[in-house]
Amino acid sequence: FEDGTAAQRPFRLAGSIAHGPGVSDDKGGLLAGLAALQILDEAEIDDHAEIVFLATPDEEIGSPTSRPVIESTALGMHYALALECARENGDLVIARKGVADFRLTVTGRAAHAGIEPERGANAALAAAHLTVVLQNLNGQWDDVTVNVGVIRAGDRANIVCPYAELRVEVRAATLAGIRRVGDAITRAARHTTVPGTRIDVEQLDLCAPMEDTDRSRRMLAHAQDEARALGLDIGATATGGVGDANFIAGTGLPVLDGLGPVGGADHSPGEWLDTTTVPARIALLAALIARLGDARQ
Repeated sequence: FEDGTAAQRPFRLAGSIAHGPGVSDDKGGLLAGLAALQILDEAEIDDHAEIVFLATPDEEIGSPTSRPVIESTALGMHYALALECARENGDLVIARKGVADFRLTVTGRAAHAGIEPERGANAALAAAHLTVVLQNLNGQWDDVTVNVGVIRAGDRANIVCPYAELRVEVRAATLAGIRRVGDAITRAARHTTVPGTRIDVEQLDLCAPMEDTDRSRRMLAHAQDEARALGLDIGATATGGVGDANFIAGTGLPVLDGLGPVGGADHSPGEWLDTTTVPARIALLAALIARLGDARQ
């Protein structure tokens, strides 16, 4: 949020619904985690060898500082519980798509557009054709999206464009899916439709998917058992959004997300949190931590 947002839209309650910047994403989950740990401490439940409560400040900008801390902390752990809020219907999150960012640089040849355009090689035109090819990758594989989000080309209208740049985001449910699309992007770049142009591909970043695995499904089964004991009926869903849970899953650790209270409209003026769900969700989180901490499970 921009500076001053909390002053402009301070925390307020409308009946049982809380509003304010971050009430759902992710103050609600952070406070739920602290409350669950306090409950376990007061109840002297300590079957686990260790619990690490990790709070990061930079998730919304890609965790540039926290990522190495997150990944090193995950080493040696057995389970990870992520505290993003539950979906609006109460579901937990069993999977998150991964993201790869690419930069495609198109090099052409400048020439005067009015006097000798035939001496040029138009990088903007090559970039336009390439954009169509890349967008058409959508629908070729399940759970994969490709988006050409940024195109930059040229400086002057009377010059055949010598340079263009595309920024492309790929999201996929599996690491294999991301690699498959990356290969397709590389193949497309080899076949420019404008003679005299060249396209170079650079992968800028990779955030691995939080994949739906047998181990995470076993965690979900434990959570559903504990939920039923509390009178709750919860399911699980997959989402295209990325979070710090992706970095943990990338280390090979099983992750279950969405264990905060129920909320929604994240990042918007209408962000909300249903306070009636707070007690049961904290109880579920505490019970699940206790169950997973028992070596017999």
